[in-house]
Amino acid sequence: MAPLIDIREDGHVHTRLCNHATGEMEEYVEQAIQRGLTTLVFLEHLETDIRYQPPSWLDDQDFSLYFQEGERLKRRYHGILDIRLGVETGFNPEAAAVIRRRLAGYPVERVGVSCHFYRHHDLHLNLLSRRPQSLELLASIGADAVVTAYFGALTEAVTTLDCDVLCHLDAVLRHLPGIRFNDDHRRQIETLLDGMQANRVALEINTSGFDYRGFPFPADWIVSAALRRNIPLRAGSDAHHPTEVGRHFERLPGYLAALPA
Repeated sequence: MAPLIDIREDGHVHTRLCNHATGEMEEYVEQAIQRGLTTLVFLEHLETDIRYQPPSWLDDQDFSLYFQEGERLKRRYHGILDIRLGVETGFNPEAAAVIRRRLAGYPVERVGVSCHFYRHHDLHLNLLSRRPQSLELLASIGADAVVTAYFGALTEAVTTLDCDVLCHLDAVLRHLPGIRFNDDHRRQIETLLDGMQANRVALEINTSGFDYRGFPFPADWIVSAALRRNIPLRAGSDAHHPTEVGRHFERLPGYLAALPA
């Protein structure tokens, strides 16, 4: 029987190119080899028409450097590590057509999808930020409304984009104290999972959650619901420093084995 997840592959790492991580691409490759991984997937941030400062994603010049260096590393480490060049596509519902055109213009080997921003008047607020001023403003808008918009955006993304994996599904407002999903949000998540099943989109088990909250993103009941739909699982560390490559992967088999039915 095949394992539920392949912990020899880290499907989600970032580098200094995204403006909020550190380390060169080759440092991540070296760390993956040291950890005994067979596959490393760079999943650099792509955002479209987001008005937010400072930018936490790559521009076109950054992407040019990214793919150039990635191809060099593929040649250098051929036969030692399978290196893949992907993007974590932040879904902006107002720019869906532009996102599709941008993705078609890059030599992308894996498309992850996420949603990091919420539009508020003429600016965007970072849904995953720990900045107090951002959290206070999002809370004043209303956590329920923000979360509803978030899951709506993800559902649209997995059903309209040609994507491979959904990243950190329930990480929205992860730094807001006491954040809870209501019954409507849970129904949204079920609908989102149905969309993933229909479009063959995998679910990321994001091990950064072990550091944030003691268990991965998403929560166990969501993973169980995904498995009932035969949605495949992908391990991702969401590394923002080379030492975080493959973090907590050794905990995943036991964690998944203990999931509720």
